[in-house]
Amino acid sequence: KVVIGAPSGTAEPPDPHAMPPLPGQAPEQPIGIIFDGGSKGNPGVGYGSYALRWPGQPQQIVQLQFGDGVTNNEAEYDTLAAALEAILKRLAENKADPATARVEIRGDSQLVINQVMGEWKCSEERMRRRRDRVRSLLREFGGWQLIYHPRAESVRVLGH
Repeated sequence: KVVIGAPSGTAEPPDPHAMPPLPGQAPEQPIGIIFDGGSKGNPGVGYGSYALRWPGQPQQIVQLQFGDGVTNNEAEYDTLAAALEAILKRLAENKADPATARVEIRGDSQLVINQVMGEWKCSEERMRRRRDRVRSLLREFGGWQLIYHPRAESVRVLGH
């Protein structure tokens, strides 16, 4: 896992109205995630990255490597799960109840978004496990939104 601060020249300025939460509190505004995953070969070497937009803080980009034998869709799911786990860990470090936090998730994987939302069937066991893991993580939060955006937006923010 590699953590990268806001890329120079591409960082969005922090929202002047978004204040960091007090210790023990989740942010009032939703915590933002933009996620994308892929593989070199399908299956192949899996990778992913996500942007974490914590209100009142600079955007942070995290890059992940998943090893060999990973499909593109598995990498998408694993990247989203890693982002949700990172938020839960940060909330725990701040002694904030995740049930008071909201997350807004954006990505270009129609498969992940539609399977998590229950719009599309998930018939393969390895995918069902990942979908169920993401759903379990989402239940920890007080609210969440999963929003599809075009691939160009993922590339603009994450670089791939």
